[in-house]
Parts: sequence; C-alpha cells; structure tokens
Amino acid sequence: MKKLNWDNYEDLPEIVSLSFKNAYDLLVGNTTFEELSDQDEFYLPKDHDDPEVLLRYYEEEEDYEKCNQIIKGKQNE
Repeated sequence: MKKLNWDNYEDLPEIVSLSFKNAYDLLVGNTTFEELSDQDEFYLPKDHDDPEVLLRYYEEEEDYEKCNQIIKGKQNE
C-alpha cells in the first residue's frame, strides 16, 4: 500500500474512504483497534463510533449494503 499524505490533496479522498472503511469494520466487528494498530498507519473519522456518522457517509456513497448493516446494528443495541 502506498504511503498516504494529508498534504497531498490527491490522497485526501483515499484517506477519507479508508478512514470510513476502518470505522465500519470496527462497528460491525470485522476488525479491532488492536488489529488496526498493527498496521503501519490507519485512519478513523471524527466521531467514528457514532453509527449515524457512518450511515450518512455510506448513504452519500450509495453503498446501501453497508447502510443496511449499520441500521441492523443500531436496532440490536
């Protein structure tokens, strides 16, 4: 994986995408903080533990499969 840089505007969309993927994987139990910290670096969005933040992002991305999983998780709380 290439090294991403916050100062490189071309990397920002990829950083945002990776950060929300990491947050989603944490939410649905696909990964843990320990597993993420074993990577060289990882990103998480602000309020990454708020399902509503993730739901809004994936609605905007039109990834409705992830939206369904987030909603199911909220209903099980």
